[in-house]
Amino acid sequence: MFFDREHTLDLGGVRVRMMSLGPTHTRGDTAIFVEGDRILFAGDIVMNRTFVAFASPYSSVKAWLTVLDVLEPLRPIRLVPSHGAIGDASLIDEQRTVLKSVQARVAELKSQGKPVDEVAKTVTAEMQAKHADWTAPGRVTVAATTAYKE
Repeated sequence: MFFDREHTLDLGGVRVRMMSLGPTHTRGDTAIFVEGDRILFAGDIVMNRTFVAFASPYSSVKAWLTVLDVLEPLRPIRLVPSHGAIGDASLIDEQRTVLKSVQARVAELKSQGKPVDEVAKTVTAEMQAKHADWTAPGRVTVAATTAYKE
């Protein structure tokens, strides 16, 4: 099935919303929400204790934060991320908090005249220390570089 932004399926009384929300990880990130059960299949948009994967040139910190703002009002009871254990709506807020922290720290270091490579290295080390139990800390480097360019 093809759709541009959103399509709702009725599966015999079970309504499923398919939402094209990219670009986050890629140009075509899609989330699926089972309305009655309030289950969100978030794909690569939200992860659990895993840093999100930015893919140049498609990813944008600003766009990703906007997409998280679209998902939050769904208030899922269960959220199925692409990486990590199933969680709930708190995963959306947790992902937003980390992305905003990266964005703010990058802006602070950039305003001090630090070059992009130094900023990315510093922010990666700081995020890895702060979230030591998260996987894929190397992904922060790409997120920080993206934030620097925005």
